[in-house]
Amino acid sequence: MRSLLATTLAVALASTGTLVAGAAPAPTSDTSPPPNEVRLTVTSDRTNSSITGDNQGFSVESADFAHGYLTRQRMAQRLKTLGPGVLRLGGYSMDLVWPAFGAAKDTPAPEWAIGGTVDQGDFTQLRSLLHESGWKVTLGAPLLSVLNGQVTLDQVVEEVAAAHATLGDDLLSVELGNEYDHVTTLTPAQYWETMKQYAAAIEQRLPHAGIKLTGPSANTAKTNTKLDEFTAAVAADTSVKPDQVISEIASHWYAGSHCGSSNLTIPQLMSATTHTNTEAKLQGIMQLSSRLPGIPMTINESNSASCSGQPGVSTSFATSLWSLDYLLQTAQSGVSRVQFHTNTAAICGDFKPRDSPEYPISYRYYGAFCAADQAAMDKGELSATPLYYGIWAFRQLPRGRFVDLDLPATELGKLRAYGVEDQHGKLTVVLINVQDPAAADSTASRVTLDLPSRFGHGKSVTLRSGDVAGLASSDASKVTLGDRQIRPNGTATGAPAGQRVPVDGNTLTAMVQPGTAQLITLTR
Repeated sequence: MRSLLATTLAVALASTGTLVAGAAPAPTSDTSPPPNEVRLTVTSDRTNSSITGDNQGFSVESADFAHGYLTRQRMAQRLKTLGPGVLRLGGYSMDLVWPAFGAAKDTPAPEWAIGGTVDQGDFTQLRSLLHESGWKVTLGAPLLSVLNGQVTLDQVVEEVAAAHATLGDDLLSVELGNEYDHVTTLTPAQYWETMKQYAAAIEQRLPHAGIKLTGPSANTAKTNTKLDEFTAAVAADTSVKPDQVISEIASHWYAGSHCGSSNLTIPQLMSATTHTNTEAKLQGIMQLSSRLPGIPMTINESNSASCSGQPGVSTSFATSLWSLDYLLQTAQSGVSRVQFHTNTAAICGDFKPRDSPEYPISYRYYGAFCAADQAAMDKGELSATPLYYGIWAFRQLPRGRFVDLDLPATELGKLRAYGVEDQHGKLTVVLINVQDPAAADSTASRVTLDLPSRFGHGKSVTLRSGDVAGLASSDASKVTLGDRQIRPNGTATGAPAGQRVPVDGNTLTAMVQPGTAQLITLTR
């Protein structure tokens, strides 16, 4: 562990977001290692992917929806602060919810439906939330409970009809099942045939609505075997045009696992290996997209660790930096959207075991917000977690096309770097020092950027934690973005504040302290 003097100095430097152009780095204590020197060349490429403004969202349990948690009062401001997005209703509890529609209207939920009952009142409440927040939604349709006869296809179709009548264009698509390959014996080809059956039934009930389906939403494996087999089956089917059935092709991905005996550590989450595993997953998804051109690829359930997250890791400040890096990595790959799975109305730390009937609506360690205690819950006050701050940081970036930065793979254990250029030539560079400031061997990164043209003005917004515990800190009250925070009512204390960045024409040098991210915006 570094000395108290070195730790205090690192926190002080992080809080000031020290940047210099063409000058020596800020002095460090005798016990601090010298900065890591990195030089990057910024190159424009019009074939690169873009940040579209629609790259992020949340995934929530169908049980949360059935329990009436998705209210305008509780959720609207927390979504609005992040700008537009997509809310996915689905997850593990998709087959544990009773759709009270069609012949099942006004019928009590059977004993197995521990996720609760969805009825018209839930959609009316959801409409208010979507209108207030500006978000849209995808609706999860049960698969396993239909296959085993617990729910009828008529119930599903009538639920979709109610959703369409209530939500209109805010309903983007209907997702067929959750990780079908885990809960059913369907092959990918059989899943596609089932998807067509659902689509035909919905089309017959709503012939002019144009409602399409999302799938296959397969498991979170590093390989894309199920997606490969599904897209192959769809591409080989000449009986229907794929884009008449499918709205988006969805996958799931978690950086690590807390299932069974598996555990995830902070060093693993922030490692170059996790970054490159994610890159391989994303590249594999996009390679398969060529079979079905024009249909967007999404990751509609994701987070740091599967099976509700890893205690002490999924709650840590590390997830602020990880989520910012992951959102940028995903958008850069060409995947259209990533949605972080989260609880909606839960007390921080009040986790229920998976065999508990309360598990479907339980707190998740990887949640983006939670109530400090029951009193806060009763007042509708949900505190933003470190994960939320990383998503908020991503939302500060402009719509625009990614530029190339020649960051060597050997630097990934210390630094991540991205650049986005908007249509007016404004350049935003994101530098993330993923090293733990509480570690004795962590170093600042002095990054010199060779710019594609001359810039006259620059400012930097810093994402950081003021806690000496570094990446392991689970105290979200110490996290700031541009010296601003998120209040329990979901509003920000102000727009993130930037510091002036000296620019030397075609060159900029930035000192990025361990455990911080800098969003540097350059204008001419």
